[in-house]
Amino acid sequence: MSGEAAFAAGYVLVLLAVVVALQIWGRQPTSAWASRVFAGFRRAVPDAPQPADQTDWPHSEVGRFHAVIALSVAVIAVFLVAAALVRNHRPVEVAILVAAALPHCVLLARQTPRLLRRPEPPPG
Repeated sequence: MSGEAAFAAGYVLVLLAVVVALQIWGRQPTSAWASRVFAGFRRAVPDAPQPADQTDWPHSEVGRFHAVIALSVAVIAVFLVAAALVRNHRPVEVAILVAAALPHCVLLARQTPRLLRRPEPPPG
């Protein structure tokens, strides 16, 4: 197995970790007042601001933003594997590169329709 194929497969797996981290971050609450940092302040101050509603902009778009960035990284990983497959034809290299790209392909196949189906929030 060539070092180039091994490096490409390793890099694609690192990109998979980036995609997973972006998916997790996209599910986190975004209101600063809902965080643990301000929990004591909210208890101490009687007129503390209410946490932002998850349906208010920009809080409603955070998950979609992270999903688009994660899908972009997955597309880059698939293109990287395709370029590596052009140069590396041995069966072992092909198997390793395809195995490294498979999670990205599954993610693209599952997340893209969900992202396209998600209704647009009303303007304003």
